[in-house]
Amino acid sequence: MQRSFFSSTRTPNTHGLCAQRAPHVLSRACPTSISASRLLLEEHFAGGVAPAVYGDVATLPEPQWRDNQLRWSRPPGTPQVSAPPGSPPIVILPGFGNASIDYTEPFGSKEAAIATRLAVRGWQPFVVPVERKDWFGVARGLLTRGFWRGSLTTHPGYTWYLERVAATVEQAMRETGADQVVLVGHSAGGWLGRAYLADPRYQPRAPLDSSMVAVGGAAAPQQPPPPGTTGTSPNPRVRAMVTLGTPQRPPPPEKKRDMTGGAQGWVDRSYPGAFFAAAGVAYVSVCGRTVRGHREVPRTRKGPRVPEEYAYDSYTEVCGEGQGVAGDCVVPLGSAMLPGARQVVLDGVFHSMSKIGTFEEESGVVWYGSEDVLDCWLGPLVEELQHQRRMPRQGAECLVADGAAAAAAGEAELA
Repeated sequence: MQRSFFSSTRTPNTHGLCAQRAPHVLSRACPTSISASRLLLEEHFAGGVAPAVYGDVATLPEPQWRDNQLRWSRPPGTPQVSAPPGSPPIVILPGFGNASIDYTEPFGSKEAAIATRLAVRGWQPFVVPVERKDWFGVARGLLTRGFWRGSLTTHPGYTWYLERVAATVEQAMRETGADQVVLVGHSAGGWLGRAYLADPRYQPRAPLDSSMVAVGGAAAPQQPPPPGTTGTSPNPRVRAMVTLGTPQRPPPPEKKRDMTGGAQGWVDRSYPGAFFAAAGVAYVSVCGRTVRGHREVPRTRKGPRVPEEYAYDSYTEVCGEGQGVAGDCVVPLGSAMLPGARQVVLDGVFHSMSKIGTFEEESGVVWYGSEDVLDCWLGPLVEELQHQRRMPRQGAECLVADGAAAAAAGEAELA
């Protein structure tokens, strides 16, 4: 099926953009949201899913919210996406607070794991080894002046994580014989993956000139650059970077403190958007549009927080605003969009496999690694892998898997 695109121009990455240009799509989206000048909307067509293109994000139809939530329904005709021959192995980067087991055997079920579901489709998944207690390593940054000044790089708080990413990438290449990998970063794993992609400490170092020898005639080992060195080229081991519900940038400093001590902001300033697209790296950013933040002031409801209240609090931490902001119940849609990347917006998909507020209880709702959801972002990934794109995408292109709309269209046809 051929796709037809309306012409579009790149929209500048300006604070307040979504609030000014896209009130119908993102409601009161984060002021740090990115440009979005072309969007793909999944529409019911000939028993399948046909892409329709909108010239501007503001023209994307507003979904039918019910109690500030959208329900997921797999778009009709969405095929299972198997790994094409020669596909790179996938390295999964766990999100903040998550452990490897969340991606290999969540709640004791290997069948429910995203790694298992990828393997069934012919992909070769590897998960960066992380235990929940390892995240206490981030506290190293708390002991530095840089944290309180908001001037840290990924060192020292996240050096341990990047070292494990590097080791897992090497393991994946060694065990599969591949030359490159696809990084799939969930939540914070996405921006940390962007950091790894550029960090010169984890890139192959060229052999020293034969004339440079140490005393005694032995070749002097080439030393890696110090932590926090800004990279100028992508790690050649990485073919593509996929982010799942990733907060790509910190909140505006006038609204909220960057809880990473500046590390997240440093990554986004140093390598903004699809920074290495011109060097051949494919970027896909995925986010759910599932819950609109809402909180009554004063609160009259009794009992624990409902999803829209939890979303309000989480969105406020991530981007400084919560009321009316849409996202995956943890990360706002605008914060998850990476300028220049292939955008995949999934209506009704939640942030995590765990119940909100805990890692120990299954959520019972769909997330990015659910069986019904996986193919909706694997498809765009395969397309990006098959195209040798050498420039960032012009504006943000969003694939909206609006299952509820498709189901409604199907019901209308039967009526």
